[in-house]
Amino acid sequence: MRKSMAVLTRILLTLTVVAVITGCRQSGKAASDNAVAVEARPPVPVEAVNGTNFHLLDFVAWNNRDMDMFRRLHTADVKVDMMDVTEGIDAHVAAVQPMLSGPSAGRIVQHWPIVAQGEWTCMVGLIMPGNAKMVTAAKWRDGAVSEEYILMKLLKAGSPRPALSGSPMMNISNQNGDLKRQIGAEPGWSCLLDRSADGKTMTIILDKTGGTATDEMIFTK
Repeated sequence: MRKSMAVLTRILLTLTVVAVITGCRQSGKAASDNAVAVEARPPVPVEAVNGTNFHLLDFVAWNNRDMDMFRRLHTADVKVDMMDVTEGIDAHVAAVQPMLSGPSAGRIVQHWPIVAQGEWTCMVGLIMPGNAKMVTAAKWRDGAVSEEYILMKLLKAGSPRPALSGSPMMNISNQNGDLKRQIGAEPGWSCLLDRSADGKTMTIILDKTGGTATDEMIFTK
């Protein structure tokens, strides 16, 4: 099993921006001037920010039942398609309450595979106990989830792809090799979000370029 918590720690360390400021005072006949030098760093890709926030959403907010953080990592008007479709963070929080308590309540111990491009992330979570998997395709706005699709029915490896509409709602792939180090997104993986040809069922497909049948995951509702 991939050590997701160790990966999360490395991610947070990687994304910590440290500004090194040095002051230099010069003397002269006039008043002294202060010179400040700031270490220049490249901007953090939006995919890394969103991916890190999703790790925090699952590994910290969800696993610790921290609903304050859970709320902050969603927009107030978030739309979620899970077991039912809800609109607004209050409705989403209410919908997940049965999943947070009782003997069947699980915790997410791993994210893999991970796909992130632009405003979208797609991650498969491993839930323990039970060794169950779910996939979440999330659209982000200003560092918070504004749209979310959560599917828990994983088809057996090698299953034929369902007939889809052909007009995907989201089709992303890992374009930046640095994302593996930053959020664990391995090159070659892609994620497709689409409805069935009849428009009744949501499908999310993850696969890896050059991979085998075991490298493809198909989730349906």
